[in-house]
Amino acid sequence: MAGLLATALFPSCLKEMEPTAYATQGEVDRADKSYLANGISAYLNIYSGSYNYDIGFMANNIWRDASTADAPVYNTAYDYFTEVTYCYFLGSDWAWPSITWERYYGLIKQANLVIGTVDPDNNEIDKAAVTSALAYRANAYLELAQWFEYKKTGIASLDEKAEASNIIGLTVPIVTEATTETESRHNPRMPFYTMYRFILTDLNRGEKYSVAAAEPASKADAGKGVIYGLQARLWLLMGTRFDRHPDDLASALAHESDADIPYDALGISTARDCFAKAAEYARKAINCGYTPVSESEWFNPSTGFNTPTSSWMWADIISANDGLATTLVWSSWVSFMSPEATYGVSSAQYGSYRMIDARLYESIPDADWRKTTWIDPDDVGSYEAYKDKYSKGTSLSYAEWAKFANYASFKFHPGSGDGSTSTIGNVVSTPMMRVEEMYLIEAEATGRASGDAAGRALLETFVNNYRYTNGSYKSTGAGLDGFIDDVFTQKRIELWGEGQILWDYRRLEKAVVRGYPGTNHPASTQFNSLPNYVAPWSTVSIPKSEHDFNESVILNPDPSAEGNYSVWSGE
Repeated sequence: MAGLLATALFPSCLKEMEPTAYATQGEVDRADKSYLANGISAYLNIYSGSYNYDIGFMANNIWRDASTADAPVYNTAYDYFTEVTYCYFLGSDWAWPSITWERYYGLIKQANLVIGTVDPDNNEIDKAAVTSALAYRANAYLELAQWFEYKKTGIASLDEKAEASNIIGLTVPIVTEATTETESRHNPRMPFYTMYRFILTDLNRGEKYSVAAAEPASKADAGKGVIYGLQARLWLLMGTRFDRHPDDLASALAHESDADIPYDALGISTARDCFAKAAEYARKAINCGYTPVSESEWFNPSTGFNTPTSSWMWADIISANDGLATTLVWSSWVSFMSPEATYGVSSAQYGSYRMIDARLYESIPDADWRKTTWIDPDDVGSYEAYKDKYSKGTSLSYAEWAKFANYASFKFHPGSGDGSTSTIGNVVSTPMMRVEEMYLIEAEATGRASGDAAGRALLETFVNNYRYTNGSYKSTGAGLDGFIDDVFTQKRIELWGEGQILWDYRRLEKAVVRGYPGTNHPASTQFNSLPNYVAPWSTVSIPKSEHDFNESVILNPDPSAEGNYSVWSGE
């Protein structure tokens, strides 16, 4: 039942290095169907070698967190993700938006190869392959839609351009297994309500097939739990949008029965309905048997956040044979995120290690055992602090550890704890979804659907059971908005460095604040966005090459600084 396969949306300008398990159409047609999902997950690790930040999809985690206020770099001299911190070179002519766009649609093409070839009604193996493909495709569009949809910034010069171009409410083009090249050349950006229904349709199909298939043995493949988790993410996104912008809810409901939208209807009438579904699916995901990471797993210097645990639902996995491990050395996830890697730019020698935002850190009490993931300003250089608080979470000696400054992060470790051999240290996994996120989605969605008291009870239970040593956590934010802020803060701490929190910044329209008294953000990066708007630099530009190939696509305004906003003055 092979369908027509879409081409990439624009000709590649990169000579990509293919991962070992990358699938071609011919291989898909001939392959044992149990192997097909590997071709999709392997595509996450494709790279070109043309740009130092081009380390596959793991780079997106860094790009997204760097776009927020949460992960400043100590020394920017060797920071290769400066476009979103200096707020320049963000327009449609620059390389990073083009690479990001191309890779997402390349991943979608891999999923389309499987979806268009495998018969999910055939057997359990095919059901599992299609479930994973649908999850990957749904997640790709969910991330594309959030990252590339222009959201208002409060900056007139940008918002007025977007309104004049009629792109408000438009996401990205949809390419499926049935899309022809001719259709791809005249494929407009989809309205948000069409995109949400398309993603929902993929997830509904995935749910149908996943219940009849075994859970995958590899965390790189998506099964029932991941499908539920993606449902929770989608419904929370929709609920928040419809709650904050009732006109968008009215627009979505007005198009529920459109004959030219061939996707499942949302089937809701209020934002509260969406929140109820988000809570329901988050609980379904939790009930699939995942358990939150323990303190010992979190701080393990050999396996902490480089090896899947029972809390990981989905993961990007670099194998020992991948070029990201065999070929790349300092241009790698470990180089950028693991200070223990002596060959990396985040080492003490180069100093481009990631820190936690100072104000976020100060919000973490000593009762929260996660706090020693980062170095307290009062503990810098202290042997007693190293011995009593930090040595459990690093392979560095005291003399090596003492070279790092306040707020330095030791969350991510080289593969097998080997910080000297890149072909070993770069063999790591990163989480794409953890069950802790599901607990936090359930809490927020329950608070929004059933009252903040019910949500607070869930939030407090999670934090006290799994993260505090003395059960002292209380959600004290005033009213529903204060409770939502409390959940947001817990997400910022729990998911730091994992590339997920930008979605919450954008969903909640939270200001990115880097410039403030006592900030630890480098002076040239202290841009502050406006409250109740989306940070301009957090919207990625659709590349000009896409418009050249697909004339129906209208580009976003260039969010590069150039007078649109300025660095904090220190006043």
